[in-house]
Amino acid sequence: MNTSNLLLYTDAFFDMLEVFEDIERGHLYKLNLKDAVSRFLSDETHGNAFAVYRAFFDAYRVTMQGDGNPFLDIIGLLGEYEENAAGLTDKQRDHYIHSVNVFLTGLAVYAANSRYRAAFRSAVPEREYALAYRTKHEEFFYRWGLASLFHDIGYPVEIIGNQLDRFLRIVADADGEETRVRAKISFENFEELDHIRELGPAGRFSAPYAAAYPETAGLDLLSPLDILAHRIHCLLGCDLGVLRGARDGAVEDMARKGFVDHGFYSALILLKWYGFAMQQAGYRPEYFYWPVADSAAAILLHNWYRNALQKPPFLLGALRAEQAPVAFLLILCDELQEWNRAARGIVTRRYPLAGEVNLSLTDSYLSVTYLTARGSLPAGFCEDKSKLLASLLALAEIFPQGCDLDAVSAEGLDARGDLSADLPQPLFAHIERLAVAIHARYNELQLAQHPDRPLAYPRFSDLPESLQRSNLRQARGICAHLAFAGYALAEGEEHPRAVSRISEALVEVLAEREHEAWMAERLAAGWTKGPRDAERKTSPYLVPYADLSEEIKEYDRDAIRNIPRLARMVGMVVYEA
Repeated sequence: MNTSNLLLYTDAFFDMLEVFEDIERGHLYKLNLKDAVSRFLSDETHGNAFAVYRAFFDAYRVTMQGDGNPFLDIIGLLGEYEENAAGLTDKQRDHYIHSVNVFLTGLAVYAANSRYRAAFRSAVPEREYALAYRTKHEEFFYRWGLASLFHDIGYPVEIIGNQLDRFLRIVADADGEETRVRAKISFENFEELDHIRELGPAGRFSAPYAAAYPETAGLDLLSPLDILAHRIHCLLGCDLGVLRGARDGAVEDMARKGFVDHGFYSALILLKWYGFAMQQAGYRPEYFYWPVADSAAAILLHNWYRNALQKPPFLLGALRAEQAPVAFLLILCDELQEWNRAARGIVTRRYPLAGEVNLSLTDSYLSVTYLTARGSLPAGFCEDKSKLLASLLALAEIFPQGCDLDAVSAEGLDARGDLSADLPQPLFAHIERLAVAIHARYNELQLAQHPDRPLAYPRFSDLPESLQRSNLRQARGICAHLAFAGYALAEGEEHPRAVSRISEALVEVLAEREHEAWMAERLAAGWTKGPRDAERKTSPYLVPYADLSEEIKEYDRDAIRNIPRLARMVGMVVYEA
């Protein structure tokens, strides 16, 4: 099932991307990746998620001895483990499909926002690293793919702790007293986990990194946690000695506080596995100590920034994108990705979850609207998430026109009650998301034309009911507009007579029809001509299309130009009938 409009942005990203292996050696990795992403976004199943993982790790494979691909194996194990472990956990959601959606959300932000791209270029490649990809946007793609697709790989460790807590609570409560028995995860020989096996002469693998950073002389550069401490020191300027102290006590600190930071273990696993695999494959160590270590640092920071670095003794403020661009994006996308996350835990399954989302991304603005088919997200959900993001990230530097989060319930819209029976099923099934997308597109135009003017209705839920219904009316009218112009809709992404844009001559004709439909809707609802006032139901635009200014006509024109894009959002294509 299609649950988002991410494909519109990921297509734009792949149009920008160059892949070295494709250009130099004739591979088709980018095409395979794009096809896997397209299949996943049309139907977000575990199988299609695995195809995205496989396409990425095929493109950036590190060959290890033996059969199979251990990186894919451990990702598959994550999916199986969290499905089978849910019976003894209170709060647990999917992380397997979630990680793919985080990956794709990051591609969308990168493609749509030049400020983020500039922040990434200001930090990467590092001054000491001369081996970055020279192909367009590939260094970002590689680092971001590792960070986003691997960021939850340590989650089984957290699940074990949660399962043990719940089981012991059940046992302890048998006598009627609510007693909390806390369990903690400890290790007899944690140093074996925190160690990269060196295959060659001692010190040879880490020598280039040690030469670039003399301050690492006292570090063990085959310890993932020492590597992480140094990378965070480089990124954020934190005192290296204090970071090492926090790192050394991390496992006991988690045990004392009764929680497990899966990002800590995910980062450790990535470094331990890649450090060994790159030696075994004969790769230059620079490829490990810079891009892979940067991705691992982002994985650690996606939880640890809030849990440790914004607390004493560090007390860091909001993270800036140019400080740690991969970590910034991972924190943002991990927090935003709330749609289509299957509830696994006993408690989690009781609450409504967002099934769909509409994202609106520009050079200066971000809008995310979560949609639920039944029920509503918890009160304050969007406000709390907005406050959290504002405390963690310097968002205004990347989105100076704002970041708006909204939640819309299809039940509250009553959107399907008066639909005609011949409306195509994908439009029928996603009519609310189309209405939200139409409003988001209107806001994008408003910001483009009047960048200094605040939006009247940043969120769909801010709209008066009459204006919400106006967006629904426009969504329902898509088929009629197309039929009038000799076009139709078909399910799927391809058609022999598909069109990706409507000619400007037809746009003008259909824009006038759209304005007439809008006027008829307004007049039927009791609106009259007058100053713009939604509460009083007056509008200066209740006039013939010919009498409108060019600026106002452009909104009607854009509504028509946007139809192929809206159709693609719900898995359909416009074609010449």
